[in-house]
Amino acid sequence: MTEQNELQRLRAELDALDGTLLDTVRRRIDLGVRIARYKSRHGVPMMQPGRVSLVKDRAARYAADHGLDESFLVNLYDVIITEMCRVEDLVMSRESLTAEDRR
Repeated sequence: MTEQNELQRLRAELDALDGTLLDTVRRRIDLGVRIARYKSRHGVPMMQPGRVSLVKDRAARYAADHGLDESFLVNLYDVIITEMCRVEDLVMSRESLTAEDRR
């Protein structure tokens, strides 16, 4: 196998992993929508600081256990959590408006 073919093979493998990563992020957001609906129906506040800390701590431990940069994974989860909160807030706002319309 030539060096160029090896590079193409490695890039194809990376592209496949990227597809899996993106699909996982989409699935995580979809699950966040379901969680937001649950929270809305049961009067649970959107922001759960204890849960946020748990998720970020788990990311930091994962980094340490796997030789990855801890700040990178914590920062990555900051971005993910920020987006999840944005999505949950939108869903919960819509759910609240829908509930008011039913009254």
